[in-house]
Amino acid sequence: MSLKKLHFITISLLTIICVITLIGCSTADAIEPAEPAPPIPAGTATVIQTTPKLPSPPKLPLPPATPSSPEAPSPTLMTISKPIIQTSKESVPIKLPVSNSITIVDSLGQKLSFNTVPKNIATISPSATEILYAAGGTAVIRDRASNYPQEVQTLPDVGSAYNPSIESLINIQPDLVIIEALTQARFIPVLKQTNLKVMAVKAETVDDITENILKIGKIIDKEPTARIEVSNILSRLSLAKTYNSGSVLLLISDHDKNLYAARPESYTGLIATEVGLINKAAGLPDSGPYPGFATMSPETILMANPDFIVTITPAPKPAPRLSEIIKQIPPFARLKAIQSENVIEADVNLFLQAPGPRVIEAVEFLKDRIKR
Repeated sequence: MSLKKLHFITISLLTIICVITLIGCSTADAIEPAEPAPPIPAGTATVIQTTPKLPSPPKLPLPPATPSSPEAPSPTLMTISKPIIQTSKESVPIKLPVSNSITIVDSLGQKLSFNTVPKNIATISPSATEILYAAGGTAVIRDRASNYPQEVQTLPDVGSAYNPSIESLINIQPDLVIIEALTQARFIPVLKQTNLKVMAVKAETVDDITENILKIGKIIDKEPTARIEVSNILSRLSLAKTYNSGSVLLLISDHDKNLYAARPESYTGLIATEVGLINKAAGLPDSGPYPGFATMSPETILMANPDFIVTITPAPKPAPRLSEIIKQIPPFARLKAIQSENVIEADVNLFLQAPGPRVIEAVEFLKDRIKR
């Protein structure tokens, strides 16, 4: 073997040894971190301390914070449930409770208590109907003579105010029946036998009218409306008062052509008093078919000799008007009222048949006519 070959073999072996040594060193370097893994417990002490702090975010488990979201829905459910209950109550047509139980004394001295607001109300006289509507109420049935306000003309009726159909009232079963105290008190016993609540109103004076408007306003929970109406009536009456020193007779006739004059105590007499006229029928006794009126003979009328004569004709047109008839009675030609053409034909509803809130219209009408 030549020296060159030996030299080459020697170099090759040295090279291989060096490579093996290098590989061994690199392997040792690679394995060392794996072997120091046991020491890592010491090192992991720091790593473990950081790792426990990583679990502390699990403490944060903000996902579990969603338990608070179950609490948020609960107010929502409660707020939803309340309106549903209220809506269902309002949609059912039931009587609304009055804030407190109400007790009133009517025009006949009856004590009436109300724990609920009466909704279905029957009125069987023009006075009752007009007082109810002035207070802000409405009726479900009326008498035939009730024609104001206009809307009541479409309501079913119980017939005449003097002889209403009790059967019609029983069939409707109203919460309250309002009657006129002076002419309809006789109906109370039979209506009470059918368990109907009956209230009587009257309208002989301004106080009667305003007090009954306020009472009904309280019963039907419309007190502000009733107070406004009363205030309007009183202020207009105050303006209408003329303090005229003239005298008056307010006359009506029956089928037999007898004449009757309204006394100051009657509703018709009240109209003249509010204007400021002196009623020549004062002091005369109540007589004849019309409450509050006195029978007048031609001689009594001639003796009274008023400045103004107001006539009321109950019969509808084309029946002749009383204002024209009295002018044709020969002795009456001497009367001052006829000579000065101060004979005034008045509306039967305003002056006789419907005592009530429209007293102001009657007073204003009379004030206007006596000024001409």
